[in-house]
Amino acid sequence: MLARYGGDLDERSILQMLTQHALIRSLAMQLSDELEQDEVREDTLRSFGEQLEAHIRLEEREVFPLIEETLPELALQEVASRLEVFEPGPPNEPWVPAEGFSFDPWPGPGDSEGGGSD
Repeated sequence: MLARYGGDLDERSILQMLTQHALIRSLAMQLSDELEQDEVREDTLRSFGEQLEAHIRLEEREVFPLIEETLPELALQEVASRLEVFEPGPPNEPWVPAEGFSFDPWPGPGDSEGGGSD
């Protein structure tokens, strides 16, 4: 939404938020792998919790106020309507496919080339 309405995507807090999204997603995948192996590590859980807490603070204190200042009223209404339909669980937004969507780990190095380590 910010990009669509001409917001500054180079803003420090926006870049930090996007970086945190990637890191949190990575930690969630790591936790999923550890859970699957029945070997959840305390340091992974701690790191996930710390990153999530810092991320929430950043969004609440910097990103959301920036968005509220930047976006026109119509865009804010669109964001609000999207949040109203959100339900916990796997994504159910119309722009996310219901079929074929997976939270499985991504392929490893060489997998996209049909390879591995041959």
